[in-house]
Amino acid sequence: MRVKCLSVLTAVLASLSLAESVRANEIVFRDDFDASTLGSGWSIINESPANHSLTERSGFYQVDTQRGTLGENSLVKNILLRDMTGNFILDTKIEFNPRAASQFAGVTVYLDDLHTVALGLAYASGERGEFRGVVLLNVDGTTFSDSQRPGAFYNEDTVAQPNVVYLRLLRFGDQLVGALSPDGLTYTEVGSVTNALPDAVSVGVVAANGDFSGCGTACDVSIPADFDFFQITALDELPDDGATDGPSGIASLQVNGPAAVTGGSSADFAAIATDADAVETDVTIAAEWLVAPPEAGAVAAGRFEAAEVTEVVQATLVATYTPDPNLPEESFTAAKVVRISPPRTGLRLCGSGIGALMPFLVFGLCLLRGRR
Repeated sequence: MRVKCLSVLTAVLASLSLAESVRANEIVFRDDFDASTLGSGWSIINESPANHSLTERSGFYQVDTQRGTLGENSLVKNILLRDMTGNFILDTKIEFNPRAASQFAGVTVYLDDLHTVALGLAYASGERGEFRGVVLLNVDGTTFSDSQRPGAFYNEDTVAQPNVVYLRLLRFGDQLVGALSPDGLTYTEVGSVTNALPDAVSVGVVAANGDFSGCGTACDVSIPADFDFFQITALDELPDDGATDGPSGIASLQVNGPAAVTGGSSADFAAIATDADAVETDVTIAAEWLVAPPEAGAVAAGRFEAAEVTEVVQATLVATYTPDPNLPEESFTAAKVVRISPPRTGLRLCGSGIGALMPFLVFGLCLLRGRR
């Protein structure tokens, strides 16, 4: 059975040579943590048996945060992992209440202690003030980007359950894109990172306190992170087998439009839905549109307004079409890579170029390295 893409998908593709459409093919793994023991395929890095449980709270995998960092001096305990290859989406729902000691819990794509990306709900307090929100952490060897606030964060003042958040981490090639949702239906992009990744990686969940000078005993105080489920959806292209997806008979979605635009200009793109009989329908107006990274411009109803640039950059336009509004989980998503070039006049553009606005969206939590 082919399973459609969930709600909003934000994808950044690595290069123009890659496929221009992305389609969620199949949920290849899901664990609702209803059993009393972990199923086959799971492994635990740096296990501390007394600090993780499937029975402490029925239907949840509970991990107690402990002192630890991600990076070259990693001491993070109980990193729950399983193997995955190709392109995919990771989804989870967590209940977590970080309030001190750089507490963090979320999903991860893990190669080793020196090469990992994690998306999670976190707390930090430092020179820039107090922060509680969803962040995308990147550890790539011993190189760390400058600390920045994430592109979007979890505003607990505007949600009914501030300690509950849905997390989504997408991998396409060497790109990783994070998103969050308060309800599991509408997602907001947090940011993206680019790392050299092998086809096979480990994926799973992680929770920890920070470990930094001045933390004192606070970093040794554990709090629970409760994971309600963990799901992997494969994203690799599949050949058209003639199957009909969804009650509307729509089989696929494609974004059509120019492969390149000039910075500061606009261009029109179309979302085309195709049914099982190869009949095409223009659903541009009905689709939900996104551009990633968001600094590359804005898109609405298929019209893309490219940002001004001083060097060539790539953006990805993403369209999500839901045939039946009552079934938001049965959505179709397609993406198209667009090359944005500076004007050929040779004149210097005013303002900042996109190249200066695209560092990794990494929040400098003490969880990484203890830097303030």
